[in-house]
Parts: sequence; C-alpha cells; structure tokens
Amino acid sequence: MAPKAIIVCVDESEAAHDALEWAINNMYHDGDCLHLTHCFKPLQPAVGPHYAYVPTEEEQANWRKEKAHVLEEFMSKAKAMKADIHAKSVLVAGDPREELIHYGERENATVIILGSRGRGAIKRAVLGSVSSHLVHHSDIPVVVIHHKKGQEASS
Repeated sequence: MAPKAIIVCVDESEAAHDALEWAINNMYHDGDCLHLTHCFKPLQPAVGPHYAYVPTEEEQANWRKEKAHVLEEFMSKAKAMKADIHAKSVLVAGDPREELIHYGERENATVIILGSRGRGAIKRAVLGSVSSHLVHHSDIPVVVIHHKKGQEASS
C-alpha cells in the first residue's frame, strides 16, 4: 500500500485531540505522514472613528509564534501515542475553510481529519463551521470526529 498524507486539523479544542487520537488509531500506518495542521487568522488592520491600527511585522511574528504552540502540544501527544510516528507540523495563515482544502490539495492528501466543536445548527449558520465547509467543498475525503461532551480526551 502506498504511503498516505493524512491531514489532521488541530486547534485548542478537545475535539481536535479526539481527531488526532482517531487518526493515529484508525488511519495511520507505518510509512504514512501525519500533517498536524493548524490554520490561524493573521492580525488584521482596524479602523475606527478616532483610531487606526495596522499590525507591525513584529506583532505578526509574535502572533504566529503564539499560534505555533498549538502544534508543539499536538506533536508531543502524537509522539507519546506512537514514538516512531512520521509527522510534521504545519502552520497555515488565512481562512481555515479555504486554506485547509488548498493545503490538502498541494500535499495530495488522502484524507482530512478534524474535530467538530458540537455547535448547534443556529451557531453553525451564524458563525460558520469549518467541518461543514470542508465536507461540502473538498474533493479530498473528510472525516469529522465529534467530541462527546463530558468526555475528556485522553492524554
């Protein structure tokens, strides 16, 4: 069987921990590459009636470093689950709904795996849902792992 590129979308949610565990236990085989991918929105300029703010390059770099900590946590967890795992950390800036699909296409991913935060229908409609968008717009198969409320992800 040819090695697979498996995208696991990670963030600070418990559902993301569930997605990582599911990916390692059910999809990953020796020779595959797990792409631990965190997408974040860069700092944006803001303008108000009495102010204007444009983030400096230093502020953007600090924001990027702060977001990279998410990847460090998930890489540690992946290695704790399987010491010889072949994984890489990927930090992507932009709208996660679009950027995760683009990244998966660039890497010829076999699957995109992500957790669902369990928002209700109204919150999903108003706030948007990355998982719903990926399921409906990605040509790459998408697996959505639902976090069971009250269940803590194992460490």
